[in-house]
Amino acid sequence: MSCPDCFRGGVHAHSEPTGTIETVHGMRTYIAGGSDSARSKSTILYLPDAFSLKLVNNKILADQYASATGCRVLIPDVVPNGGLSPDLMPSMEIAMAPLEKRTVGGVLHKIWITLTLLPHVVPFILFGRPHKVYSQILAYARAIKAELPLGGKLGVAGFCWGAWPSTKLCTEPATEGGSERLIDAQFNGHPSFISDTPEMVVDAIKKFKVPYACAVAEIDMQFNAEVAAKTEALVKQETAGASPGEYIYDFRIYKGCQHGFCVRAMKEDEANFQGGRDAAKHAIDWFNKYLN
Repeated sequence: MSCPDCFRGGVHAHSEPTGTIETVHGMRTYIAGGSDSARSKSTILYLPDAFSLKLVNNKILADQYASATGCRVLIPDVVPNGGLSPDLMPSMEIAMAPLEKRTVGGVLHKIWITLTLLPHVVPFILFGRPHKVYSQILAYARAIKAELPLGGKLGVAGFCWGAWPSTKLCTEPATEGGSERLIDAQFNGHPSFISDTPEMVVDAIKKFKVPYACAVAEIDMQFNAEVAAKTEALVKQETAGASPGEYIYDFRIYKGCQHGFCVRAMKEDEANFQGGRDAAKHAIDWFNKYLN
């Protein structure tokens, strides 16, 4: 499920997006890179957090991936209702921050802020789950895979909300009933919705032997260091007896980092901001290794 930290963070202002918005297979899509097929023929499907294309951070990160890998990076506007507004994040910070002074005015202000958030956050929690639009994501991913040039591969990156579908896509064939895998490499950061289903992660790794990486926030209400350790232990158990390198996975713990660090950490928050930079390199190295 979603947690309050799914709606916290800040808007990045250190860069401007360089990609374009176009309609791809019937879906509004942010497109970064991909103009130099001599460098890479592959595509990365970027499945965003709850803020989707409304949060410039997602576009900036997609640009970084495209620049560093040469891959085309696509962010489909697939989050229900276009995602939440980033304007909610400052209010969420106030609502979640501890009261420094327990004055009547301070308590009432926190209650008021919380009440203003509920009409936005509660419907998203109830009706904005990725499960509800997964069939659209699958159809989109298969269409992208089908149009790749010879030698091109399809990677997927999922953050928070997007990590559940990025994991699920690893279990899918490229065509309905086919035997070729859809996804050639997967990366996710501070995932939501998969902490209670470690068997889903096992299936994502085992079924088509997709290289699977996860950037784990040490401090997370959902997929934290403890959950990651249990999940990795189950993966090891279920793949015992396999030859070296047959199943490829990397659960990397980012010490001191919190949920959202890959996308929404602010520069003044040194631990999370540096964690986000390190996770970006983690993803770039992963995709360069398995897509190019």
